Amino acid sequence: MTTHLLFIRHARSTWNDVGRWQGQADPPLSETGLAEARLLAERLRRTWRIDHIYASDLQRAATTAGIVAEALGLTVTVDPVWRERGIGQFEGLTNNEIETRFPAEWASMRHGPMVAPGGEPAEAVLARATQGCDGLLAHHADQTVAIVSHGGMILATLVHLLGLGPMGYAVLVGGRHTAISEVKIEDGHLRLERLNDYAHLELAVTA
Repeated sequence: MTTHLLFIRHARSTWNDVGRWQGQADPPLSETGLAEARLLAERLRRTWRIDHIYASDLQRAATTAGIVAEALGLTVTVDPVWRERGIGQFEGLTNNEIETRFPAEWASMRHGPMVAPGGEPAEAVLARATQGCDGLLAHHADQTVAIVSHGGMILATLVHLLGLGPMGYAVLVGGRHTAISEVKIEDGHLRLERLNDYAHLELAVTA
């Protein structure tokens, strides 16, 4: 019995276009993001036979999943367990603004989970990831499931599934928008099949 979980980062939002951290803020997809989502949908249609699609309730993920679902003839299950980590005072800031105002917190990402003042604790994010994965494995054994989520949440989920511990946050990196990370569970054994695969975006640039 083999289960495939495809964790997919949402397409670009209007805040991504201007370099602002979002957390649980809810900006829409940009025009670039809509184009990315269509490329993702075509990649998934050609490469996998997907049985079910889940998405975060934040619109940048839900809209991405909706475009994919329409292409595949599926229905999206929206579940807030897959929403991005709340990032407190980082929300709406750029990389430079965070590094300038919160240098110690910015540096924390080199050694473990990010420390975001006023944000959701890393332990709470891991608990959500555990809850979400337990639900997927309970309801979709021997199926292929796509989960459209967010960079921080996908990172926490992979750290959980791979049993990496706190340093896993510094070892793994978040993928580009619409990047796919595939986890295969076969007879109780888990393997990371691909990490942050965005070949569909590269092919579009070179076509």
